[in-house]
Amino acid sequence: MGHRRRGGLGAPAMLLCALLCGPAAARNVALLVAVGQFNDPGLRTAQLLGPAIDIDSVHRALTQRWGFQPGDVVDLRDRDATRERILDQIAALEQRSAPGDTVLIYFSGHGTSANDHNNSYDLPYATGAWVPYDLDYSSNAAAARTLIVGRRDLVPRLKRLDQAGRWVVVISDSCYSGQVVRSFGETNSRSRYLPLNLRDLGVARVDAVVAARPEPPPYPYQHVVLLSGASDSETGADISTAQLLQQAPTLDGRYHGAFTDAFLRLLDGQLLPGTFNYAQAREAMNTFLEHRNFPQHPQLLPAIAEDPQDIGARPFLGMNLPAQTIPAAPPSSVAPSSPAVSAVAVVSASPPAPPSAAAASSPAGAPSPAVSPSGAAAAAPAPDPRLHLMLESVSAGLKARIAGLGGVLIVERDGDMTLRQQGDQAQLLGPARDPIATTSAGDPNLIKRIAAQVWLNRVLPVGDDSLGLRAETDPGSRGNTFVQCESFAVEVRLQKPAYVMVLDLDSEGSLTVLYPTRASERRVVAAGAPRAIPGADPKDHILVTTPFGSDQMAVLAFERLPDFFTDLTGVQHFAADGSRADALAKGLRLASGAVGVQQITVHTYPATGKVFCGS
Repeated sequence: MGHRRRGGLGAPAMLLCALLCGPAAARNVALLVAVGQFNDPGLRTAQLLGPAIDIDSVHRALTQRWGFQPGDVVDLRDRDATRERILDQIAALEQRSAPGDTVLIYFSGHGTSANDHNNSYDLPYATGAWVPYDLDYSSNAAAARTLIVGRRDLVPRLKRLDQAGRWVVVISDSCYSGQVVRSFGETNSRSRYLPLNLRDLGVARVDAVVAARPEPPPYPYQHVVLLSGASDSETGADISTAQLLQQAPTLDGRYHGAFTDAFLRLLDGQLLPGTFNYAQAREAMNTFLEHRNFPQHPQLLPAIAEDPQDIGARPFLGMNLPAQTIPAAPPSSVAPSSPAVSAVAVVSASPPAPPSAAAASSPAGAPSPAVSPSGAAAAAPAPDPRLHLMLESVSAGLKARIAGLGGVLIVERDGDMTLRQQGDQAQLLGPARDPIATTSAGDPNLIKRIAAQVWLNRVLPVGDDSLGLRAETDPGSRGNTFVQCESFAVEVRLQKPAYVMVLDLDSEGSLTVLYPTRASERRVVAAGAPRAIPGADPKDHILVTTPFGSDQMAVLAFERLPDFFTDLTGVQHFAADGSRADALAKGLRLASGAVGVQQITVHTYPATGKVFCGS
């Protein structure tokens, strides 16, 4: 394990064998970087307390549980984590590894975007820039020169590793500014976004979003996986106050980045016991953070549409686990042509529980089958279809209207949704306090939205993973967050052929079957290759229009053609208490064969100024 492989094969044959032969001879090597302190006195107030503990905990997990040899893990922290040393150590990973090895690069610290309206310094996978220890904060030019900018600094080095046959995994717990920022929630946490002091870089609260963004550049790698702590439109949290630590206890009771805490739980086997892949890892961490009210959503790149080798389905870090489990460290004493959609949100129908390895095909809120350390599925409890709703300052009149709904359970904590009232205004929030709908307390659409959620929880099949369904919005770097007049598709990939259906629930409680809507779409979707739904042509994409807020989109895959597919003609809105909903519920109940289900949360916001989306 500790020696580089040698042989008589030529370089092309060695590379091909390293990538296609079994993982038995492969090693894992790592570079861990943590920057919470800075050399520039002007950044003294920007220090982070989590990174120093993050790096120790990740190092321990990799070497004690994941089979990394201590000599194969290099740590850079604070004063050692200068721009030059970080980049030199990334380049040195090629000499420290061999073709076919897995190379892990972990970063914990501040992230930012370059000071450019077009985000010209962003990584092609939309991760902006990392802030090293020696960032020069004195001027625009100095900051741009001393940041570790993705496109300029990281991409060439990652491409070299990629082309040299390494499987590269980048884990980044930092913030990436975009042109629209979602609700920050009420986490009382320090953000891992570092704004430059020159001008607004596009980071703003929800009431100040801008116009549609240009398409992100193509993903430039073949064997590089990115798991980021937040999308290109979100900030990340540092759990570094006693108040937040009490609100969101970490794995070991110490300060950590919120994403790193989820990552450590993943490494510890808490979120996904047994074998799992990168896509399942992302889903598990996303669910964990949402139910802790952190409005940051881990992202996995490459997106399905740009992943011809399906590396998102590869075993996580090669799943190079030793036989025994090492316990976590003890707690410290630290205190029309395009169908229109509004928004989409994954809202759980049961108390939060980490998903299993089958989470990617289970409906949100439906507990997935438990998995034993050997990977064997164990019996799972029956899912609770009721909607768990928290109420904040809700009037007696509004409570009475909710009481008239069946399938709603009022809870004090761990709600799937929160209904908050302030005077005549009411806001329905998702598990991470993302806004689903904001309206008057007397708006009938408010109750309609809750009732439609109850219907969806009740009628969606539990689903299984036998069809290998993966679904996500494209562009993948948007983190399911879109601005008015932007458009997107749903990218689907299957391991077995199946018939696909996409059902949308918008913020006003209207349901829409977005796919299939015509006979040509009622055909089987082939396995293996990505498939854009409704279609790859931009004119077929889903256009973001009113109402804004959060929608819930359910993607279903059927092994056998359902009888009710013949009734799915045209894009039609319908209510959960109507005949069309009844017919659809019956059709789902009678569907035969394997069924895969995945839910996606999409958040949409209005653009500023006068907006015309064109034809």
